[in-house]
Amino acid sequence: MSIRKSVIALALAVPFASAFSMDLAIAKSIPLKDGSVVHQFKNGKMAMEDKYGRPTRMNVGETMAAADGTTITANSDEVALLSSVIRDHYGRTTK
Repeated sequence: MSIRKSVIALALAVPFASAFSMDLAIAKSIPLKDGSVVHQFKNGKMAMEDKYGRPTRMNVGETMAAADGTTITANSDEVALLSSVIRDHYGRTTK
């Protein structure tokens, strides 16, 4: 009976451990000339939000012009991760 309880406890703990292991912190946010913002996460992945604050797609390898004149090359497209960060920050919206 003890082994069964241990297996059940482990089965319930694994999903929570994987959820907490994902680092959702944004390391750097770079405003672009068109009003959108590129966010770089601590793990180096990138995501973009449009000028209205919505997560939007970008092509990997695409170069974008920052507001300060520098160019940024997209190395990933983490729309779902940014959507999760925005949802956690502002709370869930109701329809």
